[in-house]
Amino acid sequence: MTNEFSEFKDRRKFVRVSIYAITRYFCPLRDMEVGVQTRISDISEGGALLVSFTEGLPPEASVKMSFVMPGDESQFVSVEGIVRHTGIFEKDLYRSGVEFLKLKKKDLEAIHRYVASHKKK
Repeated sequence: MTNEFSEFKDRRKFVRVSIYAITRYFCPLRDMEVGVQTRISDISEGGALLVSFTEGLPPEASVKMSFVMPGDESQFVSVEGIVRHTGIFEKDLYRSGVEFLKLKKKDLEAIHRYVASHKKK
């Protein structure tokens, strides 16, 4: 018998792993781009979960962000994506799921290496 969580998990295209990376995302807001510092909680080759103290990002909003891959301070990653879901994570924390749409091959490879080295056996 499957439960709701396992059905959701089976729909994912990419393996997600925990990560602790600080990023500043830029999202068009009120006719200007506003940079907001946040934390990446988990990541895959297809997207990331952002956790912040400010409101979650509106669904379908475009996002640009850059961050340093943990464990490899020389690997700076830049991505562009779209917010697919947003909501409350826990008290005073918000989460926003971002699907990656544009990233360079070197950035995709860096994320792939990180995920491969951190996924559960």
